[in-house]
Amino acid sequence: MRTTTIILSVFALIVGGCGQAGREQAAVKQNISFENTQAGVDNHTVEDTVRYQVGGELYGLNFCPSDSITVIKSFHWQNEWGLYRQYDFIVHNRYSYAHRYFSTSYLDTIYNDEYWRDEYEWAIRQLDLIQSIHIDFVIKDFNGYWIYLKEYNGNYYLDDEWSWHASFRIADSILTNHYMDGLYPKKILEAVSLRENGISILFDYDKEPLKIELFDKSKSIYRLLDEGRFYFIAPARAIHNFEIIQYTNNTGDLI
Repeated sequence: MRTTTIILSVFALIVGGCGQAGREQAAVKQNISFENTQAGVDNHTVEDTVRYQVGGELYGLNFCPSDSITVIKSFHWQNEWGLYRQYDFIVHNRYSYAHRYFSTSYLDTIYNDEYWRDEYEWAIRQLDLIQSIHIDFVIKDFNGYWIYLKEYNGNYYLDDEWSWHASFRIADSILTNHYMDGLYPKKILEAVSLRENGISILFDYDKEPLKIELFDKSKSIYRLLDEGRFYFIAPARAIHNFEIIQYTNNTGDLI
């Protein structure tokens, strides 16, 4: 009875905090290997461990306990400071609290942050001196914010990674990447439409163009080819087409 009372009390506290971010981050990232919990583990028990914080406080929880979740990976590691626990899980609510971090309005605040505004505007002035050769009118269909998706078991999800959410913005003749240390704009020299709702974007005549091609029209998933590597992306306006993968651990150290 005492254990049940404790769990219910923790649940009440979590529900009361559904409108708060609850995101705690640390400065140092640990390199940890994961173990998949899909086989041989009672998933219901694992989900309850995350949902009700059974066994101790978990950090970075960014969802309401009423949301349906599925734990996809867990890791327990005993070290000199004690037992480290980490859980990766899918939140099946496509309008979860964490979706806001991928929205156009939130990305506006990131890309217009005063912290790097001066450096960014200086870079733009330098790029304005470069003349674009040809930009197809189809680029208007690709203007705006783009977010990277995470593939898991053949499905695609938003990735609520703790360090930062990778994204980029296309604005006519400029493509700007958002990295951990700031914004990096590049001048588009040529942009040519591709078949099947795609576009080829050239920044440097000595390198292969970046290509964006439609992959799944029903969910607005695109495939990005950049420097020989494939990624899956989606326009920020389509974030509610996707569930989200989140992470938590018992130390607050950056995952």
